[in-house]
Amino acid sequence: MFQVVSKAVDGFVLSEVDHLFATLDGASVPGQSGLWHSCVQGIHQDGPYIWLQLQRDDDDAHSAVLRLPRSFSLDALMALLPSIHFGDDASPQIVRVPQLG
Repeated sequence: MFQVVSKAVDGFVLSEVDHLFATLDGASVPGQSGLWHSCVQGIHQDGPYIWLQLQRDDDDAHSAVLRLPRSFSLDALMALLPSIHFGDDASPQIVRVPQLG
């Protein structure tokens, strides 16, 4: 379950959103056409969900929005990222992430 309340980095306490941003922004992701790096465009908390907008670092025209349940694991999310397709036929794309764990 992804509930980071008191994760400390360099003496600072990170919220779950800060921890998610720190983990995903700039993360290397293997893809069908090679390695890409994720750019977090936005994170929004909405009740039982976290909405995450991502794009590739080499494509500022396309993005994907992931609807994450609060009970997801970062390892499972990182394993899911290579399956996200960025391109004309995928825009806009909303990925409803199931319970991961």
